[in-house]
Amino acid sequence: MRWIRCAGLGFIAALYVLAGRWGFHRLASANPEPDPFLELRLWLVMGGLVLATVGLVHRAHRAARPGETRLDTRLSTALLMFLGYLCTSALWAPDAGFALEKLYDLVLVGVMSVGFGLAALRQPAERVLDAFWGVVVAATAMLALTGMNQLLGSGGGARLAVLGGGPNVFARLMGMLALGSLYFWDRRGRTWLWIPLAATGVLLALLTGSRGGTAAIIAGVTTFLVVGRIPLRRLVLLSLLATAAVVVATTLSPLGKALNRSMEERFLRLTLKYEGGSDSESKVYLSGRESLYAAAYELGLDNPVAGAGLAAFPALGLGVYPHNIFLEVFCEGGALGLAFLGWVLLTFLLSAFRGRRCLDGATVGAVMLVLLGSQSSGDLYDSRALFLLMVMSSCTTAPRTAPVPSPPLAQPAVHGAT
Repeated sequence: MRWIRCAGLGFIAALYVLAGRWGFHRLASANPEPDPFLELRLWLVMGGLVLATVGLVHRAHRAARPGETRLDTRLSTALLMFLGYLCTSALWAPDAGFALEKLYDLVLVGVMSVGFGLAALRQPAERVLDAFWGVVVAATAMLALTGMNQLLGSGGGARLAVLGGGPNVFARLMGMLALGSLYFWDRRGRTWLWIPLAATGVLLALLTGSRGGTAAIIAGVTTFLVVGRIPLRRLVLLSLLATAAVVVATTLSPLGKALNRSMEERFLRLTLKYEGGSDSESKVYLSGRESLYAAAYELGLDNPVAGAGLAAFPALGLGVYPHNIFLEVFCEGGALGLAFLGWVLLTFLLSAFRGRRCLDGATVGAVMLVLLGSQSSGDLYDSRALFLLMVMSSCTTAPRTAPVPSPPLAQPAVHGAT
């Protein structure tokens, strides 16, 4: 029964991270009308809520054993306060329709993130992580195959993206593939399998041309190596095999030309040699995001304390979203919103520091991947994995080692007693 709960929770959490706003209604039409009841995320969150109820029942019947997950109440409280304040900001939002849609997103994020911590109660921490990363690797590997087939079929001219998602989304998914492969490499060995698969994820992320996604993957992998305390010998082996896999893929397959084209266009010309504006100085091409950043910052300055209200940015016609999680919180929730978000991040850092000897490097690396990626792409709901992964990392950290029992108190000898 326990393995069914672990597998179910891992499956639900992984699909929640990967599926986004995808719904079954998209199978019938290219531009369907949104229908919340046909969206996969609603039913995933409902399934997580059911498992959370089961976790609470197990918690009520017995105490935690060594190696089982425990709920981080500090992080859960900080997360609920942050999301609760943003939901409250709907009261002074400029448009009730936009605010209601975003309120629905935030409720799903809160229920799933905190619900995961409850659903994982009294389950082996290692099995929870294995189930989650197993589904992530299997799903993203299938997406990687789809992406390669699409790339080879199109001649490698366009930026890589699959299933209607953008290049930034695909880059983040390939980052999850790389980190999931490194997770199993660190725990199971089989270097010949996991290191080439991780290198494939990084290579496909480069083919998307997403500079923000590539930087996020580099930060995530670096965090994995540091937090996981990978020995120098294994690090050298990882580097050699990853380099060999990339060299073979770029020289013996059509991916080489597409990679060179992507590097020259997206990373060299638009980043290092781009000349924009009326002056002659070289600038970095930001895909028009600089205007979104400026608009979000100005909106936040106009309402510095409590913000302009939930979903104020699209409601005022400034854009769909600012493509930066901190600017989005600032312009819609003000300094109070930023303070609550800072509380969440600080609570996670303190939790990670307390359990630093037992942290899972891949999960913390995924937190860094999503956090850095959210500075240049997506909105709060697109950053949903950030909050879920922080809860996952904290609740699977503390119980890795068995508690040391305290020595029994010495009983004083009473002479002459019968």
